Amino acid sequence: MMRSLTLSIALLLCASTALAEPPPLRNNPFSRPPAPLISDAARPQGDTSTSPLIVIATMVSSTGALANIEGQVLRPGQEVRGYVLKRVYENRAVFERDGNELTVYVKPELEENDVRTRPNPRRR
Repeated sequence: MMRSLTLSIALLLCASTALAEPPPLRNNPFSRPPAPLISDAARPQGDTSTSPLIVIATMVSSTGALANIEGQVLRPGQEVRGYVLKRVYENRAVFERDGNELTVYVKPELEENDVRTRPNPRRR
């Protein structure tokens, strides 16, 4: 009786560890590599840091294009905050509003070791 109880507990423990979730990934295999930081002089014309929209990512394929605008995924022709997405490129999206075109480049991600991204532990 004690032997079968011990065997049952051992099998239960083995089954529970087999069903446990694997450890989380250290890196997201689908994330874009960080874009290099560029100075204002090297920034393409039409790109302003005061853009009313933030383009987080774009995706262009043979079947279509998508743009992640502030967490909202859009296809060309869809609208966000009064701007109609016209075209999507690998590094930018083109919008139209009131007959004016606005080109917004993908916001570059800062690297973790960039001094501007590290919080000061002494500052509160």
